[in-house]
Amino acid sequence: MHTKAQIQARFHKAKPTYAQNATIQQEMQHTLLQMLSKHCPKRNLANVLELGSGNGILCQKLLQIFDFESFLAVDLVDFSREFAEIGQKTKSKIKFLQADFEDFNALQSVQPTLKYDLILSNAAIQWVHQPSFLPKLNALLSPNGFLAFSTFGKENYKELRELSSVGLEYLNLEDYAKILGANFEILESFADKKQLRFPNALEVFRHLQSTGVNSLKHDFSLHKTHLKAYQERFCNVLTYHCLYVVAGNRHKCDF
Repeated sequence: MHTKAQIQARFHKAKPTYAQNATIQQEMQHTLLQMLSKHCPKRNLANVLELGSGNGILCQKLLQIFDFESFLAVDLVDFSREFAEIGQKTKSKIKFLQADFEDFNALQSVQPTLKYDLILSNAAIQWVHQPSFLPKLNALLSPNGFLAFSTFGKENYKELRELSSVGLEYLNLEDYAKILGANFEILESFADKKQLRFPNALEVFRHLQSTGVNSLKHDFSLHKTHLKAYQERFCNVLTYHCLYVVAGNRHKCDF
């Protein structure tokens, strides 16, 4: 299991290269925003919480679609300067918190009594223990609030798993109905597979490093035998298995 320190170090190292190389994650953002536009007809979401915010690309896209009174972005890596610039340019009330978003005490320390109209996360929750983490988010959500996230399924990076026998503990789409069922009503969910093709196997591993998202062991050493095996077995293809979920709070208020 990856420690938070290892995850933080990898994403910090990938800060200069992430935006240019994380094309799949940006496509996932677009899909997630399309789903939100469908299920959130009101443009004003009031208070928004983003978990695993990265450098603020999703926040900027959300600003083009919705109005909000406050936006709290949380990430292990320090993106405070990026979010300060976004807030200044858009004159929006945006706060950034460098923290482990599994730490509910840290989340509630910013505004202890605030409930969020939208809790949003793109390509981040696979790093936590989802069965125990996701149900707890209901405590932070307003009665008519939404939980919207994208993550990855069991066939994500299947080539790496076959090659190295290691990887994250991904879930099936069906698992989320069980995990969220008590407190959330799933409004829409679906899975999608995307494949990236590279000119050679070395570029596959460079891609993983430049996005900070690889699930190999921290002490994994890449050798020519790995590159040869990857090229021969997988033809330099890398699979992303993308999952999307939009859910509403079951404890709604009728106005």
